Amino acid sequence: MKLLLTSLAFLFISSAWGQYYFNDLLATAQSQAQYQLLRANKVKKITAISFEEDGSANEKFLLEQELTMDGKKLSTKSGIQSGKTSTVTSFFELSKLKRTLSNSNGIDNKMEYFYDNTGKLIKLSLTSGDTAVKYSTQEYRDWIYGTNGLPASIVKVKNKIDTSMAKIVIDEEGNVAEEQWSRKNTPLETYYYYYDQQHRLTDIVRYNQKLKKLVPDYVFEYDAKGKLVQMTQLSGSGQYFTWQYEYNEKGLKWKETCRDNERKLVGKIEYKYEFQ
Repeated sequence: MKLLLTSLAFLFISSAWGQYYFNDLLATAQSQAQYQLLRANKVKKITAISFEEDGSANEKFLLEQELTMDGKKLSTKSGIQSGKTSTVTSFFELSKLKRTLSNSNGIDNKMEYFYDNTGKLIKLSLTSGDTAVKYSTQEYRDWIYGTNGLPASIVKVKNKIDTSMAKIVIDEEGNVAEEQWSRKNTPLETYYYYYDQQHRLTDIVRYNQKLKKLVPDYVFEYDAKGKLVQMTQLSGSGQYFTWQYEYNEKGLKWKETCRDNERKLVGKIEYKYEFQ
């Protein structure tokens, strides 16, 4: 069921290497859209029930979200009942995601978001550390935009000394098509982005060293209203997992299921909402 948690968690915080156009700009925009949907529907709490392959409920599963009355803080707790839990707390100002604090397995993470006066995300600052062993890392990513207002490049600096850069290639439709990473003029990796006719992201592709070919890391599908209804992700082992999402009449997600590449059910989560 950790895979299902991963599916939800990327809506609120993402720190994977590369794919920063997706992780920084798109995921942040999606987090803000999800937050605004919760506010519009006056949601104060979300609880989830997890079901196993045989259809039985997993009593140990824990996933809860709470939104404060003033709408400035969204807290997510996940894990195992009476066991280790992970928490993510997101802070919003004027409907913008400003800061996330998370703790998992004794590691604390703090992500801060900075915007220009037009609302564009221009910088992210991430601090991670284990206070028990007094270990910490720092990273920031600066987003640079062209005169056309579209992303042009990213500068990533880790622990003040490790610097890498990405050139952003824009296609003829105005979409981000490539994210070309390099360090000291040495190419590292390139991510390719593909879209449908409505400019919605459909595929994130890169060269897979294990398979020796270009393969998608993610594939997204949408319904007629533009809602994400399916996401397929390639795991590190080369196996695909597919999440399918269903929504209620308010546009709130009420069910997600996960299947492997053999269409075998991995798990299912159903969501319940409490309103103000």
